[in-house]
Amino acid sequence: MAREAKARHVSAVLCLALMLALVVALHHWTLGFEVWTFDGRRQLQTQTGQLRATAVTFRRSDGSTPPLWGDAGNGPAAYLVDFIYTRCLTICRALGSEYQQMQRELVVRSAAEPTLRGVHLVSISFDVEHDDPTRLARHATDLHADPRVWTLAVPATPGDASNLLRSLGVVVIPDGEGGFVHNGDIHLLDERGRLRGLFAFDQWQQALEAAHRLTATRPEVSR
Repeated sequence: MAREAKARHVSAVLCLALMLALVVALHHWTLGFEVWTFDGRRQLQTQTGQLRATAVTFRRSDGSTPPLWGDAGNGPAAYLVDFIYTRCLTICRALGSEYQQMQRELVVRSAAEPTLRGVHLVSISFDVEHDDPTRLARHATDLHADPRVWTLAVPATPGDASNLLRSLGVVVIPDGEGGFVHNGDIHLLDERGRLRGLFAFDQWQQALEAAHRLTATRPEVSR
């Protein structure tokens, strides 16, 4: 009997320990039980400034490898970034259309609103194995991307791509048919790569205005 009682006591202690571990994990994942979805968690992390694009090496569509952000004071003040792959015929195509509209807005309005010159569009392919600079250049041509306004690039290695996606909470899952299921958000980054806003692909106007407001924090972009 004593042995059975001891066994029940041990089982109860283990169950309690597991419950406490689950509560701690939920508290961490839900950020203090405030959010219960992945998107909600990412939005809250964005609002509290917890997400920042890790520094990785990129290859641009022109073959060059300069950093896309992180050169505080010398580059654009705001970046509108989406994650794509050139073979995508669904959300990426829709994003391409939205970015074309943003490009037109930037080109047309920048003469009257110089601070818009501090906004730069960036499309990053996560399909490192397929999207080399040559394919990106072809894709840029198809999109009529103006390199003064819109940069297409790919991380140099699969490890760079994974680190970048992870740092911004971007989910990319192979679909089993050679493609990917992935986030279709527009990411607003500041000059240091901090995530300052998230917008659905069809909220490009809100994203552009938020980027415009962000440039106001660095007046020299209007010179």
